[in-house]
Amino acid sequence: MENEFEYYFIGRANNPQHPLLTEYSDCPPYSYEKVRIENPQPMSYRLGKPVPRKPKMADYHSTPKSVISKKIFDVLDNMNVKGIQLIPSVIRGKNDEIYENYWYIHIINRYPALDREKSIYTWDDFIEVASPLKKVVLNEDFLKTIPLEERLVFYLKENGVKQLFHKSVVDAIMATNPEGVAFYNVKEWQEGQQFD
Repeated sequence: MENEFEYYFIGRANNPQHPLLTEYSDCPPYSYEKVRIENPQPMSYRLGKPVPRKPKMADYHSTPKSVISKKIFDVLDNMNVKGIQLIPSVIRGKNDEIYENYWYIHIINRYPALDREKSIYTWDDFIEVASPLKKVVLNEDFLKTIPLEERLVFYLKENGVKQLFHKSVVDAIMATNPEGVAFYNVKEWQEGQQFD
């Protein structure tokens, strides 16, 4: 496949009207699970601070984990992306209104796909994490060992926060003209560019 190793980081579009989300304290700690959750309870979110004066709900919100609307849910569900689980979510708005057609993307796949010789980062020995990442080069030799259908969406194991989406998934999502989501090509990505 021509674009077999073309990946993108997902992030929120820089629109101050789109609120960040914060998990309620009693929210299940699913993000720490590295397996599929059986009979998951819905995730519960509220608008994060600073709350926009006139918040506008979008198709993608960050907690910084990914919370998506039905529009993006349909894309991922129809593609039957392996290694993720779409968990129903409820968002409470500024005036206690409830938004129910949202899902948290529970990403199970975590791959050590960072080329540690060609990437630029600071390695923290204590927590074994590469952060900050200044330049990311993926280890294509490692990725070749995993069938593409099993690595369409995954966490970068060396960082644990960076969610990677394959070009085929990005193209399918962007074809729906979603609001609030941005994708950054890993090969062109530089730290802080999501804030430009």
